[in-house]
Amino acid sequence: MTAAVFDPQAGYVVTASTAFISFNDQTFATFYQPILGPVAFSFFYALKARLLPNPTIANRTLQSDLLAQVNAGGQQVLEALHRLEAVGLVQTYFQHDEIGDVYVYELQPPLTPEKFLADNLLSILLLEEVGEDAFDRLIKQSRQYKLASSNTSLTNVSHNFFEEFHINSQSITETPQVILTARKQSPVEKQPQLTAGMSDDFDWSTLIHLLANQPIVSADLENNRDLILLEHQLYGIDAPTMKTLILRSIDLHTNHFNPKKFKQIVASAYNIVYSSTTKVAEKEAPETNKNSELTSKDQELLATAKDYSPVEFLQVLKGQTGGYVTSGERHILTGLVAQEKLTQDAINILTWYVISDRGNSTLTANFVDAIANNWLQHGVINGEQAIVQLKTFNKQSQEKKTKTPKKNKWRKTIKEPMPEWSKKDTSELMKKASSQEIAKLRERIANRKKK
Repeated sequence: MTAAVFDPQAGYVVTASTAFISFNDQTFATFYQPILGPVAFSFFYALKARLLPNPTIANRTLQSDLLAQVNAGGQQVLEALHRLEAVGLVQTYFQHDEIGDVYVYELQPPLTPEKFLADNLLSILLLEEVGEDAFDRLIKQSRQYKLASSNTSLTNVSHNFFEEFHINSQSITETPQVILTARKQSPVEKQPQLTAGMSDDFDWSTLIHLLANQPIVSADLENNRDLILLEHQLYGIDAPTMKTLILRSIDLHTNHFNPKKFKQIVASAYNIVYSSTTKVAEKEAPETNKNSELTSKDQELLATAKDYSPVEFLQVLKGQTGGYVTSGERHILTGLVAQEKLTQDAINILTWYVISDRGNSTLTANFVDAIANNWLQHGVINGEQAIVQLKTFNKQSQEKKTKTPKKNKWRKTIKEPMPEWSKKDTSELMKKASSQEIAKLRERIANRKKK
C-alpha cells in the first residue's frame, strides 16, 4: 500500500538488500540522476545515510527528520519516494503496531550500465531526458575500459573452477547443513522487474513471418521481444510497420538488430505534432452495444479512444492547443501501460479528462495516479466504465454544490436606544443658555472643586 501523504509523525527504518553492497555512486549519478530529478536524488542519499547495522523495527525514527534533511515539503518528498520506487531503487513496506505507523525503506543497488541499457523502460526514459549526444557519452564512459574487439581474434583460455579447486564430492551432492540454514535465512533476492505483467497482444508470429527472409539475426528478435512489445503498446505499432522500423535498425555490417537505434527511430517516427485542426472524438461510434448512460458524444469519444494508442492520443490532444508530449508524460503513459490494469481506451479517456476536460497543460504523475487508483477501487478498467464514472463524479459534485447552504449575506440589524439629547430639535440644541442656567452651572462646578 502506497501512502497518500508523507506523514512526518510516522516512524521509519532504512534497510538494504544484500546486493546493495555493490552500490556504485558513479553509475547512480550518471544513469539515474537525470531521470530521478534533484529531490529524489537527494532523498535517496538521505535514506542511505541512515542505514544501520542489523536494523530492527525498534530502531524507528520519526520521518520529520527526513523532511529536514532533504529540506523539502511532504508532497515533494512523497513524489521523490514514488520515483525511487518506480525505477526499482527502493522497496517500501508498511505496518501499524502498538507504537503507531512505521515504514521500512529497503534500498536496492542501481543496475550496472549494461543491465540499465538492456532495460527497455529505463533506457528509453534516459534517452528522452538527456538526448542522443549525452546518451552516447554515457555509454562510452561506461565502456571506457573495455577492449575494442572489432579487429581481434582473441580466444578465451581461462581456467574453469574444477581445474583449480577440488571439493569433496559428497559435499556437492549433499549440501552442508550450515549452508542450507544460511540460504533459508536470506533467500536469493531478485531485482524488481519494471516491465513485469505486460500483456502480449501483438501478432508476434506475423512479425516473424514478415522478417523470415530478411537480413537479420533471428535470435536478436527474441532477445529484444520485451522492447518491441513495449513500443507496440505505447504507440500502437502494427506488425507490418514494426517490420519496417526493425529493418531500419539493423547494423548493415553484422545484420544484428540495434536496440538503441530502434528506440531512436521509433521515438523520431512517432514524435508527431498535430495541427490545431486535428480533432479528437470525431470517429463515428459503432451502433452496437451502446450504453444507455452514454450520449452520442460520449460514444464518439469512446470510439476514438479505442482507435488511438496512448501516446498518439495524447499527441492529438496536445496538437489542438499547440503543445507537445513531454518525456515525463511518455513515462507516465509507459507506467500505466506496463501495469496492465487499465485498458488502452481507459488510459485515453483518463488523458482526455486531464487535458481536455480539466484544461491542464500536461499530465502529472500524482494527479493521474490518483484518478487511476480511484477508478480501480470502483471497478473501472475500460473506457466505457471510465466515462460513466466521470459522469457520476460530475453529477455528485454538482449535487454537493447545490446542497451546500449559502451563507446569509444580510447582517442582523441591532437596534440600540437613542439618548434623549439626540431626540431634540437642532434649533433647540443650538439655543444659547440663559443667565440663570449659567449661574446654576457655575455653582455645580464650584461644589465639585470643594469635594
